[in-house]
Amino acid sequence: MRDEDDLVPPKWRSLFNNQDWLIHDIVVKSIYGFMVIAILAHILVFVWRPWLGLDTVTAMP
Repeated sequence: MRDEDDLVPPKWRSLFNNQDWLIHDIVVKSIYGFMVIAILAHILVFVWRPWLGLDTVTAMP
């Protein structure tokens, strides 16, 4: 019983229908986007003002 317009991979068909799968896709992509922004922000802040005691290592004489 396979619909031609079924978007859910066979492995996940017992858990999701098409609408649930589309919402799941949006949530997962939003989380990935947030993680990329958070990691980028942490890298930029670390370059601006290092923490963890690494400022003595990166200080120029």
